Amino acid sequence: QLENMIANRNYSAKSMARMIAAFIRPSIAILWVTSIWRMALVDCHAINSSSSNGTILVVGATGTTGLRAIQGLLDVGYKPPQLQIMTRNASKPNMKQLEKLGFDLVQADLQRPSSLRDIGKGCTGCYIHATGGDTKELDTSEVSSARNLCNALHDDVRSIVYNSAAGAKDHGVKRIQQKHDIEGILSERKYPCHVTSLRANIFCEELWKLYTRPEILQGRYPLPVNRWRKVYLTSVRDMGRLAGAILANENKDQGSTTSIRILNVAGDRMTGPQIARAFGKAQESRCRHVNNRELTKMAKESFPDLYEQIHFIQTSCEKTNIVSLKKEFPGLITPFIEFLQETQWGDHERTFEDLSNPGTLDFQDVADF
Repeated sequence: QLENMIANRNYSAKSMARMIAAFIRPSIAILWVTSIWRMALVDCHAINSSSSNGTILVVGATGTTGLRAIQGLLDVGYKPPQLQIMTRNASKPNMKQLEKLGFDLVQADLQRPSSLRDIGKGCTGCYIHATGGDTKELDTSEVSSARNLCNALHDDVRSIVYNSAAGAKDHGVKRIQQKHDIEGILSERKYPCHVTSLRANIFCEELWKLYTRPEILQGRYPLPVNRWRKVYLTSVRDMGRLAGAILANENKDQGSTTSIRILNVAGDRMTGPQIARAFGKAQESRCRHVNNRELTKMAKESFPDLYEQIHFIQTSCEKTNIVSLKKEFPGLITPFIEFLQETQWGDHERTFEDLSNPGTLDFQDVADF
């Protein structure tokens, strides 16, 4: 009966609450109602945006975190044919999977300006997930790639959303500075457009990687910060959701000059022990936070790029207004415990690679594409 109500959009918060509470414990009922209410809010965004969405160009979203952002775009009403996925190699297996699902693939290379001719033609917006690789060493081509893209973007593109990084002016992190430099490049685009820079904090998806997940599942969360210090956590899926909502709205209102909005994004702010307890609840086994001082010391001596990031997490005073964010984008911001549930953290067989499988993308009416 619940499934029928959701499918027909024939529900209210009160009717759902009464039905659920009649069958299960109150504590679980509260969790179910919260989840269903969030589904209704996301569905509302989809209804409001899908009727007027144009096609958008998606750049740098062919990896694991990129697929999570694409899922976020689907969440708010974009259909695969409305997403033009830029890739350097359209023959890769995961790209072939996306093509079969109805996504439009565009083969181009940000380091080869000649391949970018007419890029974005027919697209009203552009979501830039990345212009460089997710590599251990700093990818210094990130800025030049962004400049090539900005110079080549077709005039049809009236709004841009960029996946940046949170950090005050004195952050001292080269990786963050490169992203802020790209914000400057986008804000100077000659053809009038809206630019929104979504400044992410720590991506929750990073916790799924091999250097973190196995140790956490064994009961030890090695975050190199004091137990009282709170850190901001961001779901990449939320970045896609916000990008989709922003692009759908801004396409309706084109200004006469290029403007840029900076928006910090996070779904939660927690201490190391609070994060560890959330892990313990999700995996149904005890987990404790450990201030990994050895990692900090090793990074300071041998890995300056990593040390910059650790030092930033330990000392940053940058603020993200999560309450305001939830008011502006109701239902599109995910708390950390819900992220763990949504990604099935407790399933020990699942890996980081499972998050990047195009076959796991969730959207409706695939037969209509």
